Amino acid sequence: MFGRTHTEPGELMGAKEAPRQSPAGRRALALVRVSMESDKLTSPEIQRHAIQQHSDRRGDEIVEWIEGIDESGSRKKSAWWAKLDYAVERVERGEVDVIYVWKFSRTARQRLKWALALDRVDSAGGSIESATEQTDPTPSGRFTRGMIGEMNAYQAELIGEVWRETHERRRRNGVPPTGGPRFGYQRVDGRYEPDPVTGPILADLYRWYLSGMGSAQLTRKLNELGIEGRSWTYQGVMNVLDSGFAAGLLGRTRPKILPAWEREYTEGIHPPLIDMETWQAYVARRQQRYRKQTRTPRRYLLTGLVRCGDCGSPMSGKVFDGRPTYVCSRSTTTDLVKRVTMVAWRVEKLVEEWVAEQGTVQRKALAIEATRRKSARTATVADGIRREIEKQNDRLVRLSDLLLDDVVTAEEYRIKADEIQSKKDALERRLSLAVVNPVQATASANLPDDIMRLWPAMTIEQKANTLRPLIERIVIYPAERRGSVDRHVEIVPTWD
Repeated sequence: MFGRTHTEPGELMGAKEAPRQSPAGRRALALVRVSMESDKLTSPEIQRHAIQQHSDRRGDEIVEWIEGIDESGSRKKSAWWAKLDYAVERVERGEVDVIYVWKFSRTARQRLKWALALDRVDSAGGSIESATEQTDPTPSGRFTRGMIGEMNAYQAELIGEVWRETHERRRRNGVPPTGGPRFGYQRVDGRYEPDPVTGPILADLYRWYLSGMGSAQLTRKLNELGIEGRSWTYQGVMNVLDSGFAAGLLGRTRPKILPAWEREYTEGIHPPLIDMETWQAYVARRQQRYRKQTRTPRRYLLTGLVRCGDCGSPMSGKVFDGRPTYVCSRSTTTDLVKRVTMVAWRVEKLVEEWVAEQGTVQRKALAIEATRRKSARTATVADGIRREIEKQNDRLVRLSDLLLDDVVTAEEYRIKADEIQSKKDALERRLSLAVVNPVQATASANLPDDIMRLWPAMTIEQKANTLRPLIERIVIYPAERRGSVDRHVEIVPTWD
C-alpha cells in the first residue's frame, strides 16, 4: 500500500516522510479535539488546516468532521468517548476507510481507549492516521505508533499530576481548585466577593430549604426570578447548595461526588453568606430528606407532617369514600394495623385554629422560651457526643501504642480498631444531626401577628411553608369506638 515499507531501528519519528502510494479516493473522517487544560494554543483551525492538507496530498475525501472542544482525552468521564466510538463504528460499518487526526494524541491519551479504538479500526480493515506524525503499516511502523501512544499516555499522566498538585495548592490556600464563576459571588481583583444581587438570594435559598421547601420549589423560584438568565434544574440548584461555598467552605468532589453529609470540606478565604449554624442545619436536613423529596405539585396541605397514632407510619392524602382524606399509608398494604383515617378538612381546620393561637403575644413568648431551652439541650447533647468521640480517639491512640509495644498482635489490633472506628462513625452520624435549625428557632417569633387575615389568600404551598418550621408532626389517633368520627389529634411543635 505504501512506498515506504520499513523503518530502521533508531530512525527519528519526526524524520521527513518518504513518498507513499495511498489508495485513491478513500473516504476519510476527521477528528478535531481541543482540551482546554493543556491545548490552549492548539486551535481547531490549526488542526483542520493540517488535516485537510494531509488529505489533499493523498487524494482522499473528508466526508465528515467531528469536533470536541474542551473535551478531555484522558478522563474516564468525557464527552469525547461517545464521539470516538461513533467514528470507529463508521469504520466498522464500512462507511469510511480512514480516520484522520492532527496528532495521535487527539484520538485518546488514555491507554485503554487508544488501544481499543486502534484494534477495532485495524480489525475492520481501516486505519487511523496522523497528519503530523508519520507511520506505516509495517511491524516497525506499528511499533512507532504504539510508542507514540505510550508517550501520549505518559504526558496525560504528567498533566494530571500537575493539575492535581495545582488544585491541592489552591485548596490549601483557601481558594477553589478552579477559578470559574460562583453563583452568589462576583470576581473582584481575582477574589470572590458577595454579589449584591445574587448573594442575598443564595442565602435565602438555604433558609427556604430549611423552612420546608424542596428542590422543585427552589428551582421554580429561581426560574421565575430569571436569575442569571438561565434555566435552573433541580440538580443544579442542589449542587450549588451542597457545594458549601456560601458557608465559606470548599467541598472536595474528586474522585467521586459524595452527598453533603459525607463530603470533605475545607475552609476558604472568601467571605461567607450564611453562618455555620445555618450550614450545619442544612446538611442535617438534607440527610433527613434524602430520597424523600417529591417533585409533584402539593395537593394536600399536611403531607409529610401527619403521622398515624396507631403504628407511627406517615399518613398520605387521597380520596377515600369520595372525600379528600388522610389515610395511614401502612394500612393500605397490610391488615396488621388499624386503618386510621381523617377527613382532610377536619384536621386542617384544627391546624388552622392552632396557628391562630400561636400568633398571640403570650403563645409567642412561650414558644420562644421553649425554643431557647431546646437549643440549650441540643448543644448539651452535641457536647456530650464530642466528648465521646474524643474518648474513642484516645482509645485508638492507646491501642496503637499496644501494637508498637507488641502487647497485641496485628490481627487483634485490626479487630479492636474496627470496633472503635465503628462506634466513632456512629457517634459522628449522631453529631451531624444534633444541630439547631435556625429557621425553626425563629419561626414562632417571625409568625405575622395578622397571620389569620393572610391565611385565606395563601396558596397551599405558602401555607405548608409556614407550617413546616412550626410543626414537627401531627399525630392522628384511632377512634375510641368503631364508626365514631371523633379523633384525638396531637400537634407537636418544633420547639417541644
